[in-house]
Amino acid sequence: MCPKIFYLCVKLFSAMQIASSADLQPGMPNVCTNQEVSMLGIRQPCVKGFTRMVKVWKQGCTGHRWCVGYERRTTYYTAYRQAYSMDFHTVYQCCPGWTQKNNEMGCLHRVCSANACLNGGRCVEMGNHVCRCPLGFKGLQCQYGNYFNFTFKNTDQINKCSGF
Repeated sequence: MCPKIFYLCVKLFSAMQIASSADLQPGMPNVCTNQEVSMLGIRQPCVKGFTRMVKVWKQGCTGHRWCVGYERRTTYYTAYRQAYSMDFHTVYQCCPGWTQKNNEMGCLHRVCSANACLNGGRCVEMGNHVCRCPLGFKGLQCQYGNYFNFTFKNTDQINKCSGF
């Protein structure tokens, strides 16, 4: 019973929070949605019991004498077991390659990371492009290139085969 009340209080508190400018929300630039799972460990009470035979002295067995007898006695106690519940919740984070600075509304700044640029591109953290591409390549990561589009300035050199 108590874990359910705690869970409801947490949900109610998180719903009542007022979003500040630092809180990322869906629809903001470069904000991605992720699902996270939290495991909550709870001690659950369990009532257990055991029965045993107890030696007792009884009065009035034969005449007015005391005699020994046995009675069944049941004892109850509370034990606890560990139980787990999973809580699924949505988290808003900057998409890969983006970051938030100065409590801005969204993730507006590019982030350079290892292997962010292909084909010899140089990583820069400005504007919409993260890579400064070498001549002949283009795209956000320099992934598109003109591999077979060569321009020769001196066409006389193409037809000469020397050394054979």
